[in-house]
Amino acid sequence: MRKKKRKYTRKKKKSFLNKVFLGFCGFLFLLVVIFSALYKFSPNFEIKGMEITGTETLSQDEIKGVAENLFSSSFNILGKDIIIDNIFLSFKGKVSKLMEKFPAIESISIKKDFSQGIIYLKIKEKKPAIIWCEQDKCSLLDKEASFIRNCDKEKEFIIIQEKESGEYKKQEIINSVFLLNKKLDHYGLEIGECSLFLEKFIVNDLNGCNIVFNLDNDFIWQVEKLDTVLKQEKYLNNLNNFEYIDLRFGNQAVIK
Repeated sequence: MRKKKRKYTRKKKKSFLNKVFLGFCGFLFLLVVIFSALYKFSPNFEIKGMEITGTETLSQDEIKGVAENLFSSSFNILGKDIIIDNIFLSFKGKVSKLMEKFPAIESISIKKDFSQGIIYLKIKEKKPAIIWCEQDKCSLLDKEASFIRNCDKEKEFIIIQEKESGEYKKQEIINSVFLLNKKLDHYGLEIGECSLFLEKFIVNDLNGCNIVFNLDNDFIWQVEKLDTVLKQEKYLNNLNNFEYIDLRFGNQAVIK
């Protein structure tokens, strides 16, 4: 009988301790909820202002207007609108949405002045590098083939015009174009507009002569063949007398 009594007492004590522990956990959870609510809704933590820096072509006022809407959240409780714009919150997701609204932005860094309640957004814009045209629609891209904005054909940038529709590797093609342009700069030549086909790539009207490449072959080797041709003054100084230089075939450069 004594053994049974001891077992019953232990169970009773254990049950009591479990209730105390659960009650304590519930109390802690309640405190967390209360402090979280105070943390989110306290007017002391509201965003008092926002400053935009680092823009070159984009409108600071336009970015600020969109950012102010994105960086605050609102919901309705019993017919009353509740707005949350707490400076202590994380804005990582908001920054991603802001960059989606402005494709010309490459990155955004955030600094917070907690004492003043001010958020500083430092904008880094993408550097425009090339114009890519699909039929009549042209886009300004950076060197990473990332979209900046729709545009017209501007002589300030190299233009790549698709002549045939297809799945082109824009990044590789842009890299090849700038590699070629660097080589041509040595001879005082500059790429203007290029025509892109499924099986060939043409630099149009290079001092009156078209230069033909095959992007599926070793492009560096084709540039080296062109370099060999341009080192000869009879070609370099008389490009306007030739219709094309075709670099697609083995070790040859076909000149007509």
